[in-house]
Amino acid sequence: MEWDKIVKSIQDVIEQIREEYVIKNIIFRDDVFRILEKYCTVLYYPIQEEKNCGFHIKKIVNNDLEDFVYINTAKPIEEQVFTAAHELGHIWNVASEVWSKVGSKEPLSRKMEEDITNRFAAELLMPCDVFRTIFFKNMKDMGINDSKVKVDDLVRVIVIQMGDFMVPYEAVRKRLRETEIINNNVKDYLKKNQKEILKKVAIYSKDQNSRLESETMIKTIPGIRTLVERAAKIKSLDEVSLKKIKNDFDIQDITSKDEILNIFLGENCDGQDGSID
Repeated sequence: MEWDKIVKSIQDVIEQIREEYVIKNIIFRDDVFRILEKYCTVLYYPIQEEKNCGFHIKKIVNNDLEDFVYINTAKPIEEQVFTAAHELGHIWNVASEVWSKVGSKEPLSRKMEEDITNRFAAELLMPCDVFRTIFFKNMKDMGINDSKVKVDDLVRVIVIQMGDFMVPYEAVRKRLRETEIINNNVKDYLKKNQKEILKKVAIYSKDQNSRLESETMIKTIPGIRTLVERAAKIKSLDEVSLKKIKNDFDIQDITSKDEILNIFLGENCDGQDGSID
């Protein structure tokens, strides 16, 4: 099977998804979490000694097959973002749809499914034209106008690119070749010297005022506070279970006076005096 045909089908599927789900933002960054949460239950939880960045499973809940995704928040935010996009590809069954579009008569292997889903995540988070435009602008901003670039300067631009799209180094490295910004010789050099390059990436990442290389360590399932408060109110869980859930997810009690505000919703902006604080 020709990989070019698969890539073209992935791009077509992304355009179809953007139209179907009315997704207008071209660069997703961590907005991908919000989109992921629309289509499944997401568990955000840090496990520091775990290599896995996350995974997707299906489970039967009340006779319905539902999707669940785990994101390891002990990983750097850029790895969490790419993982979320990857798992979104699984939820949307992108690999199966692409395999059908290219008309393959062979069964979809597990490896091919992962390869297609990884490429889907890259195309979704780093659209080709936008990726190239921003990369060359970053080069220009750094005063690099020649095709011969110092390794350190290239790494600096890569780190900026990581921040612009909030994706990990490896994703940017692969995308540089996929979008034909670098040739095979540079690709091989970066791969061969990966250990030394990653040290530079870590150093340059710390020079930026960004969240790169930072773990969020979030412990939550979107909406869990409401569910816990409801369970406490109707006593569907015992006190020990409730306390354990609150401890596990760092849910703090909120004291409220239940104040009620009378909000007037006007039809237009006429009469505003510009004195809103």
